[in-house]
Amino acid sequence: MNLCGKTRQQIETALAGESRSELLDIIFSLSTVEQLFKPSEIAARSCLNKRAVLRDIREGKFGRYYCRAENSISVPASGVNQWRRSFEVPPKPVAKLDTHKKGNLRP
Repeated sequence: MNLCGKTRQQIETALAGESRSELLDIIFSLSTVEQLFKPSEIAARSCLNKRAVLRDIREGKFGRYYCRAENSISVPASGVNQWRRSFEVPPKPVAKLDTHKKGNLRP
């Protein structure tokens, strides 16, 4: 089963008929061997240039990474997710209408 690139909703639909045992097998297989990404793949998926990604890798913002040769760097998916979460901006709370007094907005 290939869940790469799927949305949360698509994954939920794909796994709807799986038993608990099958779900545990899938989770175990995904957690024991982590997918590795090249800097160019990370840059393309994050809408950044490769140099910025390489700089952040070398500065340790991705955590551990693999360097098989000087020009062959790869980063585990968990490191990519950790790095991307550092850019998240939480949504602003929506003002709610106060039900006791008409026209007053509550933050």
